Amino acid sequence: MGNYKVIKGTFHVKGYSPDGDSIRFRAENESHWDFFKWSGNKKRPKNVQLRIEAIDALETHYEGYSQPAAFALAALETMLEFLNIKIKSYNLSFTKITDAQDGAPGFIASSEVDGFDRPISFAFTDKVDLKDGAELSPDKLPVKSSFNYKLAKEGLAYPCFYYGLDISILKEFQKTVKTARDARRGIWAIDRTKGFTFWHPKTIREDVIILPKLFRRLISFIESKSSIDELQAYLKDTGDYLRIIGNPEQTRLDKLIVISNNHISLNTDLEQIEFRPKN
Repeated sequence: MGNYKVIKGTFHVKGYSPDGDSIRFRAENESHWDFFKWSGNKKRPKNVQLRIEAIDALETHYEGYSQPAAFALAALETMLEFLNIKIKSYNLSFTKITDAQDGAPGFIASSEVDGFDRPISFAFTDKVDLKDGAELSPDKLPVKSSFNYKLAKEGLAYPCFYYGLDISILKEFQKTVKTARDARRGIWAIDRTKGFTFWHPKTIREDVIILPKLFRRLISFIESKSSIDELQAYLKDTGDYLRIIGNPEQTRLDKLIVISNNHISLNTDLEQIEFRPKN
């Protein structure tokens, strides 16, 4: 990644379905979007969907399924409180915000868009000393003032690093994730990624909290397969390539996961994993 583009604007949730690591943002100066290389030719909406960098919050509505709702909503509502957005009402299933006092001012800092044309962003309130339109090197970015860092620090989101994240930023997040985990803060008090028994979809929707990427793979698996004996091969086919930080050799997610009967475990510390982005 290169420099980060700082963009001033407003955050929006009314009528949308945000979760703890995604939200919509409207730039005050739309010409700043020209900084990025977009893959699509269609006209961009005024409210652009962001992807929040370095964290993976619990799913609130993935393919119609959610992870345990209390923690998934805790991440979302912590984000909204941080950004000074007041929710008035959800829909019945808590998958959409039907009314909110949004349009809160703030900044994002992003160096690129992902394969879905979402700016991969750090999110800030308007209280942070940033200048609209500035281009900052990673070492000049106040990541500790970002929502991303706050959620990692409070143990309300898992780490999620992708190839190319600046090493100094990565190390800051590694350190705060480890501190939160060692203190058993937030999700780390009940995280079961390192070992749980997978009996049926209810297990991961209501009973245990696991890495959201693994949750998404398991949901997709049970939608298409019938026997857990097929899980290892299925995970191999998903093509989740990664590196263990400090080791340049590439491997795959399925090679880190041990499946024995109905017991599933991923024993690598999650802040040590760096995923290859998918196109």
